[in-house]
Amino acid sequence: MFIEYLRRNPDAVNIILSVFAGLIVFFISNFFKAKARKTRDEFNLDESRYFLIKRIISMFSYIIIASILIFIWGISLKNIWITLSSIAAMVAIAFVAVWSLLGNILAGLILYFTTPFKINDHIELSPDNISGKVIAINAFYTVLLGSDKAYICIPNTFFFQKYIKNYKNKPIA
Repeated sequence: MFIEYLRRNPDAVNIILSVFAGLIVFFISNFFKAKARKTRDEFNLDESRYFLIKRIISMFSYIIIASILIFIWGISLKNIWITLSSIAAMVAIAFVAVWSLLGNILAGLILYFTTPFKINDHIELSPDNISGKVIAINAFYTVLLGSDKAYICIPNTFFFQKYIKNYKNKPIA
């Protein structure tokens, strides 16, 4: 009866094979970790080396089980490649976005503590010839009031890439 059920449900066979393969890889991985622990104790190796060996064994175990599961379930490598490259692209975009935000926040903190200029100071950024009265220093950007009474929002990281001339409370012309 069980064999008849397996003939009618090929996914059940794949599940059983997957569990079986997972258990085999798990036991083999633990065997090698135990051998590494025994070698560490026998030769009095540093704990950090043992930790690295355990990580390498775990990494290879994950790669092996993933390869076996791909084979058992008949997953196309093309689909896996597309999925992995899509995930890598999203991670890269997120990293760039977060990096920019963190850079501006850190730059804002540095500006706050080093005070190359203060609110109401008139500054000029060279070589771009951007100038104005500082009216706000925020976490992400600094706001200047230009001579034409327009607000200029400058990302805080910009101040670490340019020369700053500070005219200390110079009136706007």
